[in-house]
Amino acid sequence: MKHRLTKLTAVGLAALALTGCAGGASEGMSVPKDAETTWTLVVGQPEGSTCWDAAEQFASALSDATEGAVAVEVRPMPLDRVASLEQTAAGTVDFYLDSSFVYCSYGSGEELGRPFFSLTMPFLFPDAETAAEVLDGTGGEALNGVLAELGLQGLAYGELGFRYLTADRPVTAPEDLEGLKIRTAGMLELYESYIGCWGVRLYPSSYSDVMTPLAAGDYDGQESTLAEADAAGYQTVQTDVTIFPAFYEPAIFTMNGDLYESLSPELQETVDRCAREAMADQRLRNREQEAEILEQWQEEDGIAVHVLTEDQCSAFQALTDRLYDPEDPDHQEWFADCTPEWVAQFRPS
Repeated sequence: MKHRLTKLTAVGLAALALTGCAGGASEGMSVPKDAETTWTLVVGQPEGSTCWDAAEQFASALSDATEGAVAVEVRPMPLDRVASLEQTAAGTVDFYLDSSFVYCSYGSGEELGRPFFSLTMPFLFPDAETAAEVLDGTGGEALNGVLAELGLQGLAYGELGFRYLTADRPVTAPEDLEGLKIRTAGMLELYESYIGCWGVRLYPSSYSDVMTPLAAGDYDGQESTLAEADAAGYQTVQTDVTIFPAFYEPAIFTMNGDLYESLSPELQETVDRCAREAMADQRLRNREQEAEILEQWQEEDGIAVHVLTEDQCSAFQALTDRLYDPEDPDHQEWFADCTPEWVAQFRPS
């Protein structure tokens, strides 16, 4: 993608000694009025989502910081999100922002997808604040190494939130799940936890195949982020939601690796800073949105919200801890790459 920078002269790029994403270039620095280039940023989440807002914030901040020398075109969610990620790695798209689940589906082998799946291991993070701290530190550094193998530069991490359980009855203990028919995303971490550890009858299905069986009573419940559930209207056919930090779903913001390496150090720093600030704000907006959703569900839809206590969470966690045990048969078969050494990078210091 180096050819995309032909309008930004070497002198112009070197002059971008930028101090932040909120303002313009430092005093005395000038950018030629005709020195412009346009990068593309594909967002794998719906327009109006917190990720979409973050993408627009990044585009605006980067344009301001470079005095218009760099423009970013934000493009909506594609039909094939994995293909868009592949295009970013290949250089036909410049940036990609989406759920870690999409990054799980890309790569030439399981050794590349596995680290992203491990982000959703049960009870990896005790809360969203800890997840953010880890992904901004040792965890993000570890994942950035994997992204580099895919031809991607990791810029920043956001969050789609914890994946909570909605159901047609209260669920506050593992025994409440036994025999229930629960729809989930087709992730091994979710599958093994719900079926192998908690005794549900799991029904993996696509996002578009959930509402009808929920309404008909063919499914007793489903698990997803609150934003996904609210957008689909699941609260209109469910009665209860269980709030517990079992499965975390982050968002990952990446750039084509070759394009990033072609930039001046000053412009790299500016891109990094703008991305970090946009995703830090995205996390805050996502948490505010979740609080608004829960309030609306309770007041307008009559949903009973069950925020599990530490003891109640521990009862669920005690049954899933074995998935981290290298001696456990299910760990050996499905999670062998999720070694104690790898997991340690995602535990708060």
